Amino acid sequence: MGQFSWTEDLITGSSLIDGDHHKLLGLVNALIETMESAQDNQRMSKAMNDLIAYAREHFGREEAEMERIQYVAVLAHRAAHSKLLAQLAELKAMLDAGGKINVPAVADFLKEWLRDHILKIDMKLAASLKTHPAPESARQAH
Repeated sequence: MGQFSWTEDLITGSSLIDGDHHKLLGLVNALIETMESAQDNQRMSKAMNDLIAYAREHFGREEAEMERIQYVAVLAHRAAHSKLLAQLAELKAMLDAGGKINVPAVADFLKEWLRDHILKIDMKLAASLKTHPAPESARQAH
């Protein structure tokens, strides 16, 4: 299965988005590593909690930026975020109930979802953000 590797084609050019994506990639890899090493469900659940919590933070930042620039595809982008969070919550509930997961399928799904989302959806957002830079005061706050 292996880890999800960062490649140059995933760079959106938005420091806010790219920094978050690096951290998300690390959390996906931590979860994959936990699943592959046949850790107990409690450890997998913790790794899943970490991923879900950070995904919510990241999605919140992206969605705030979409609102700020009145992004045309905000509803579809937000729906993609919501769908993933629901899928992760369902997987976590199954783990918490003592269920077994198909590790290769989950790992492949997460890697494919993140890559696909960055390349097809986040790239468009990043392009729009370039034409609507944040006010100077907001950039200094980061």
